[in-house]
Amino acid sequence: MASGKPVVLVGPTHPYTGGLSQHTTRLALELDKASHHCVVESWKAQYPKRLYPGTPTVPGGEPEIGIPSRIVQKLAWYSPLSWWQAGRRHRGSRIVLAIPTAFHAVPYWVLTKAAGKTSDIWGIVHNVTPHDSGRLSKTLMGWFLTTLDRIIVHGDASKSDAVMLGCDADTITVTALPSPWPPLRAHHKPSTESATLRALFFGTIRPYKGVDVLLKAVATTSDVSLTIAGEFWEDRAPYDELISTLGITDRVTILPGYLPTSRFQEVFGGADVLVLPYRNGTGSIVREVGFRYGLPVIATEVGAIGEGIDNDKTGLLIAPNSVDALAEALRHAADPDTRKRWTSEVSSRQSVEQDHWDAYVSIITAH
Repeated sequence: MASGKPVVLVGPTHPYTGGLSQHTTRLALELDKASHHCVVESWKAQYPKRLYPGTPTVPGGEPEIGIPSRIVQKLAWYSPLSWWQAGRRHRGSRIVLAIPTAFHAVPYWVLTKAAGKTSDIWGIVHNVTPHDSGRLSKTLMGWFLTTLDRIIVHGDASKSDAVMLGCDADTITVTALPSPWPPLRAHHKPSTESATLRALFFGTIRPYKGVDVLLKAVATTSDVSLTIAGEFWEDRAPYDELISTLGITDRVTILPGYLPTSRFQEVFGGADVLVLPYRNGTGSIVREVGFRYGLPVIATEVGAIGEGIDNDKTGLLIAPNSVDALAEALRHAADPDTRKRWTSEVSSRQSVEQDHWDAYVSIITAH
């Protein structure tokens, strides 16, 4: 039975960059398409600069996913009054909070108190265990999640993490994390004949993502080239030095900065396999971007990073932080027969994305 309450998604939407904004936007569009009343309560100032060193808004202003029909853009990280007013605006609604970090716990808690007891308070928890965080962040996240009526996570590992933080397992719903981008009419088919495997890392470059491990793995191979596309959230110099020391300068291409969706076809279309060498983490929407462009995915088995990958069918799952395991995976992917088989499997899974979004809408609007 569907909920009779209007749905309020609290989180960033266009013009903000990043997977969280893209996910919130697509979910709002799917709710609009299904004729559910939905409002996006977005931010006019989401983070202090020191917490988000990347590009905050889409360069050029062109919508990446679309624009939801109803947006309120008044939340500000520095204004408790804006948090309270947002809650008061939506009393009696089903308020669904997009929760990426423990930083949001306090403003969201104020918002939920202002919304009152007639509201349903749900959370979509993108990172149950915050990236690069300490004990305080985990404690704060655990405290806040236990105040919610229901939480949605994107993998069984994330559910286990939430239970460890004190959440009641009966309040947790696990669902797939689908791609925010609509399906392509005709997606790229990676090369299955080239002697060189063209590997791609895409996303922000941060310590927990293991780009250094990937570089070391590439250096142990002779038939793998690598493109790194994304913003550096740390000093780039050590990566350039490592590439030089490893002697792979001629096999590594760096495309620094925020990659607009207008360049996705060029960058993903120039690769044969996407690699997610994360040391830790709870999930990544990048995997689904790779699948959308026909790329098999090599990923580490941490959190929900590898969920949705059929091992040795649509990619490969490996242990984290292991140069040897990643190098062996790259050598396996370089085999033309492996690439041909993986590419065929990826092509056959393209139809599942809309099913995942339909399931997401059903969860959000359930009784």
